Amino acid sequence: MLTIDLPFPVTANAYWMIAGRRLIKTKRARAYIAEVVLYWLNAKAKGAQAFGEDETLAMAIAIHYPTDKRKWIDQDNALKVLIDAMETAGIYQNDNQIRFIQISREEAKDKTIGGVRVNIKACPHEMELNDKNFRVEEIHNA
Repeated sequence: MLTIDLPFPVTANAYWMIAGRRLIKTKRARAYIAEVVLYWLNAKAKGAQAFGEDETLAMAIAIHYPTDKRKWIDQDNALKVLIDAMETAGIYQNDNQIRFIQISREEAKDKTIGGVRVNIKACPHEMELNDKNFRVEEIHNA
């Protein structure tokens, strides 16, 4: 299983912009992706390994929101940006490898900037989910 702490994502609402006749990623989106790449390179230097293209993945994401509620973003808007950034960084080959996702809102450890903790684990195509609290037990009990 891989556990990686990443910076607080930009919102998907600020991810794309129109430039002429093209749709491109905003400067904020490109900066966030570059940050995730640097975090991943640091994790790889410490022994973390990327997932292979044939692996099916389960992911648990804890978004640690900053105290300033003006910086809060919807979880679904954070998810798209975060998943794309991790794919670009090379943590996994393609986001269609992800079969299960759990996302939760948590209190930030660093109250000013927030952050994200991501747990990713290769999983079989069929996983047993605990319906009582919707936790992917194979990830959370590791």
